[in-house]
Amino acid sequence: MTRSVRTTLALLLLSVAAYLAMLAAFPAVDDWQPIDPADLALKDNPKAPGADAMILYRESTIDEHQASDREYFRIKIFTQTGTKNADVEIPFIKGFDDIKDIRARTIRPDGSIVDFEGKPFEKTVVKVSGMKYLTKTFTLADVQPGCVIEYKYRDQYDSTRYLNTEWTVQGELFTRLARFAAKPDLDPGVLPLYFRTYHLPSTLIPQRQSNGWYALEVHDMPGVEEEAFMPPETTLKGRVEFYYPNRSDLQKETVEQFWKRYVKSWNEYVEEYVNKKGALIADVSRTISRDDDPETKLRKIYARVGQIRNLDIEESKTEKEKTAENIKLNMNVEDVLKHGYGSGAQINYTFLGLLRAAGFDAGVVDVASRTGEPFQPELRDTRQLGENLVSVHAGSKDYFLNPGAHFYGFGFLPWGQFSTSGIHLNKDGGTPARTPDLSSTDSTILRHADLAMDEEGTVTGKVQVDFAGEQGAIWRNDHYNEDEAGRKKSLENEIKGWLPNGSTFEITALTNWDNIELPIHVEGTVKVTGFGTSAGHRILVPAELFQATQKQAFQSQKRVNQIYFDYPFEEVDDLKVSLPSGFKPEALPPAAAVKPGPTVFYEIAVESKADQVEVKRHLVINAISFVPKSYPAFRNFFNSVRTNDDAQIVLQNTQSAKNN
Repeated sequence: MTRSVRTTLALLLLSVAAYLAMLAAFPAVDDWQPIDPADLALKDNPKAPGADAMILYRESTIDEHQASDREYFRIKIFTQTGTKNADVEIPFIKGFDDIKDIRARTIRPDGSIVDFEGKPFEKTVVKVSGMKYLTKTFTLADVQPGCVIEYKYRDQYDSTRYLNTEWTVQGELFTRLARFAAKPDLDPGVLPLYFRTYHLPSTLIPQRQSNGWYALEVHDMPGVEEEAFMPPETTLKGRVEFYYPNRSDLQKETVEQFWKRYVKSWNEYVEEYVNKKGALIADVSRTISRDDDPETKLRKIYARVGQIRNLDIEESKTEKEKTAENIKLNMNVEDVLKHGYGSGAQINYTFLGLLRAAGFDAGVVDVASRTGEPFQPELRDTRQLGENLVSVHAGSKDYFLNPGAHFYGFGFLPWGQFSTSGIHLNKDGGTPARTPDLSSTDSTILRHADLAMDEEGTVTGKVQVDFAGEQGAIWRNDHYNEDEAGRKKSLENEIKGWLPNGSTFEITALTNWDNIELPIHVEGTVKVTGFGTSAGHRILVPAELFQATQKQAFQSQKRVNQIYFDYPFEEVDDLKVSLPSGFKPEALPPAAAVKPGPTVFYEIAVESKADQVEVKRHLVINAISFVPKSYPAFRNFFNSVRTNDDAQIVLQNTQSAKNN
């Protein structure tokens, strides 16, 4: 929604008056707050003892007219662990906003000050759908327990467009005092500013001031405790979201009427976009054969649209760059087929049209991603349904497919699109939809090792790893912008993380990266010094080479958050170790199976074959979420995994034993 031209002096004076009123209500973010000696002397958080750090004061001021958000943080450091807060990362999206006017300083316990004089640098966190998610990163100097650190910055958005903004009221740290303010745009013709709250007490809502501003003051807000395998932070943190509605959304209607109107309108757009039967029939006739069974036809059409250049996975382009590349607008599916490129949604619509041209019953399903809030129809917010899928009935099965996601093989979706709800578009106003659950068998890591051990307990040999199904798709998606050397390096680091400390691993072959229908296959050489421990004429060897990365996440005695896995998964291991000359197995650990519930399972078995031992291991997590009260059972489960992984294989030097 493009901004109105600002013309009148009266409105300008009104804006200035409102801003001056705001300054009177809240301290200016351009000035540092006075330093209270009591805060410098503070040894712990009296409201939450044992904290590593706490936010003493925070200020957030959104100016919708200027499209900016000014932030100010003052943090007390209590422990050495708390000094990690000296490393500041401020997120932003390249091309949508930028972080400016960064200032920071460290206040020592004696009151002396060390100003930050370095230069922040940009770090790419992830690139999704053509957008770069980055952070402005800097480190404050001389931060020790007892210090206070503070920093401020301006998050500047595109001033020519309205963007939804929000207060993130709750962060990782306990907040003693925070003040929030938001100034609506007062230009004529601008819609009123609305807000909604998430995960906050019903009594904690912004109050509209006499000058039109919204204000909120927060006292003693607990932090969201960071734990491994927890739900996405956006589903936990208290926040206030400000938004401008569409004019059509201001009608007086029920929730059901709202969604019916929206879905009918969106469905009309989709139907018009795919209404190019001639081009679709001509293309599909070259793709499938009349004798193909339904699934074969589906797979062929899926592969066909996978050949279309996906603009969403490329860097965002300026209009000048688009002109230089002769990238034109796609007005319909015929344009997509003719140009050979499109956005992820346009590729999905083309897939929809081709399916219908082939005789399938297919439609569009819009769902909410599990990376954020679940679909809540009562909010009347169409932006919740940001994930676009194609549903199709073939034979006796229903499929949910997303070729526009590009890196996901037939039948696979980005993990956030499984087990989520939305709306199936149709001309009557839509019907509720829910995508299927992902099975652990659809997300498997298979590891095979052929190793030889010497008399010192060092093992060397070959390792093969297959990242199958969702595992492979995630690797392709997260590392698609790396070259082969970068991909190898990332995979080497991942696999080394499974091995004992001091191990080396080097990839010798990486295959199937570009074939999304096959697992990513990795081959490499490994060396683990001291894998076996000498004990007289015996060598003690742990049963498992690959370490379960989840074990370390469940060592704490307590758990606050729900246990949450992005997707179900399995690990299937087959380890063969050739024994040193003269050594034979003296004792093998007994086979073990642990199944605390229907969706969690582990088994391991060790067998001896001539001069070799073989270990087979299987770990299954076949669900996404578990309530916090199940944490003790999870902790016991992974303790059992660790115990059985570390169980000792006893090898005996038969010649030495005979001599003794």
